[in-house]
Amino acid sequence: MILSKGRVALALALLLPVVAIAAKPGAKPIARPAAHNWLTTANRTAEGAIVIGNPAAKVKLIEYLSLTCSHCAVLSGESLKPLQQNYIAKGIVSLEVRHAVRDGYDMVASLLIRCQPPRDYLPAIEAVFAGQADWMTKGSTVSSDAGFASKTPDEQMMLVANAAGFDSLFAKRGMTRQRYAACLADAKGKQQLVTMAGNSWERDAIPGTPAIKINGEMQPNVTNWAALDARIKAAIH
Repeated sequence: MILSKGRVALALALLLPVVAIAAKPGAKPIARPAAHNWLTTANRTAEGAIVIGNPAAKVKLIEYLSLTCSHCAVLSGESLKPLQQNYIAKGIVSLEVRHAVRDGYDMVASLLIRCQPPRDYLPAIEAVFAGQADWMTKGSTVSSDAGFASKTPDEQMMLVANAAGFDSLFAKRGMTRQRYAACLADAKGKQQLVTMAGNSWERDAIPGTPAIKINGEMQPNVTNWAALDARIKAAIH
């Protein structure tokens, strides 16, 4: 349609106020609402596993891990940061961690990690895995001390935890001495971990740790971030 000169002039006149407002010096841009960070969302399953992220995420990732597993430490070191930043924070992936506890050192570390506030749960796992070789070596020395065998299980756990350096590690993460002692003596927490481990190894028949499920399907040969990232991308698309 061809506009007459008069209509062109009217159309331009109608546009002028809009242009003037848009170009007004000092005008503040319209603020967009901040994207929700799903890393702040945490829930516990009926079995006590902690789930971080969007409950309605398209990709539901389950990791079975042991804190004394060197392969788990490698996978954690490579994957936790990009997994959180690229997928969990954006609501694309939720992560459920199931502790497949293998030994007493694993039990001590798992109890303390699970006593962290939900927002600190994954960072605590990162910190414990990062120092795995050091704290396992230190923690193992105390069992040969005279009188260790005569201690109660709770006393033994405290001695192992302190020898491993967990007292100072978790104090730096904001855990009080009272909370630290209560976590290590938590009978309900211990039983929950024992049950979770039994379910992992027996009911779910995991082949070892780390073991990864995506949307209910076990994923073979996921031992590094490249492999895990590829499986997540495949599940998204």
